[in-house]
Amino acid sequence: MRMKMNLALLSVLLLAACSNANDQVETNDTAETNNEESIPSDNNSTDEDISILPVTDMNGESFIPVASLMNELDGDYTYDEINKVLTVQLDNQTYEFIYEVPVVEANDIYLPLDSVYFEEDDNGEVYLTTAFLTDVLELSVEEEADQVSFAIAAEDREVWESEDQDRIVLDETTPEEMIDYLSFLQTPIEGATVSTIESHLPGAPRDYRNGFHEGIDWYDFSSGVEVTINRDTPVLAMADGVIVRIDNDYEEYPSPEVRNEDLAEAAELGFTPSYIFDRLRGMQVWVQYEDGVMIRFAHLDAIPEGFEVGDTVTSETVIGFVGNSGTSGAVNQDDSELHLHKDLLIYGELFWEPYTLDETLHIIDTLWGL
Repeated sequence: MRMKMNLALLSVLLLAACSNANDQVETNDTAETNNEESIPSDNNSTDEDISILPVTDMNGESFIPVASLMNELDGDYTYDEINKVLTVQLDNQTYEFIYEVPVVEANDIYLPLDSVYFEEDDNGEVYLTTAFLTDVLELSVEEEADQVSFAIAAEDREVWESEDQDRIVLDETTPEEMIDYLSFLQTPIEGATVSTIESHLPGAPRDYRNGFHEGIDWYDFSSGVEVTINRDTPVLAMADGVIVRIDNDYEEYPSPEVRNEDLAEAAELGFTPSYIFDRLRGMQVWVQYEDGVMIRFAHLDAIPEGFEVGDTVTSETVIGFVGNSGTSGAVNQDDSELHLHKDLLIYGELFWEPYTLDETLHIIDTLWGL
């Protein structure tokens, strides 16, 4: 089933979803990282001003400088050079981008827009595609060879100033309440159970990457039932949702040496930068669900043809096949590390962060165990 969704339509879906949240409003603070520079901006324009910004061509795409854009829009931005994460603030709207990840995170909801992303030049200046103006902010834009112009109406700013909706507060949610909250999600592999091996649990300590395992795993040897998990095993979308990322053009690490360079950088820093972590997840499909739930299906071997960003899925939709992409097994061209890994986030936060390992085990085993 296919449905192209613009931002306005997605907003209707998300507002309806937010109205079903069970807890009180809380603003999710974004953790500050080292070397993050905050760049406030000034603005002297009025709502009726015509804004004109320069356009830079990068690899055949039109980009606008973020600093100039924020000056025109009376916004702020930060760019974390280590994690390569760009955060844009327009009144009560926050947009986040990770380098080379074709996804827009807007107020902790992931949008089905692969046209909006950023690049960094040799001087460290960051640029957004002009599609940020049209596809995210929904402004009317006139684009010429070396500049874009647009006007901002009062109703545009009203959207940016709109208050956030009620949402679940993870720190105030008991394990039983979390089970109820996630109960709409079916199993991703028919007939198989989630791995409950301690090292496979989300939040399990690790000696590499970020120091812990972020996701939930399904392995052949720990499925718990008579199910074979291999490259022919389909991965189901688990519930009604919208595809916000699909790696149809995925390219594997070209060699173990290149992958090891990423791991060496993470080891030197003591944590894995966000953009490297994304590479290590391999071929992915991301699905946005109701009530702020979003899942990253990772390490896939293949994706069925015909899917695009913005397509709708159901619990029965096959969105990929189990693999080991992004792992050492993939670059070594063997079947080691073959498994399904999925990260489950709620309004941009990993669902398990408030819980002990025992509580997390109880949650996932109740939802996807025997």
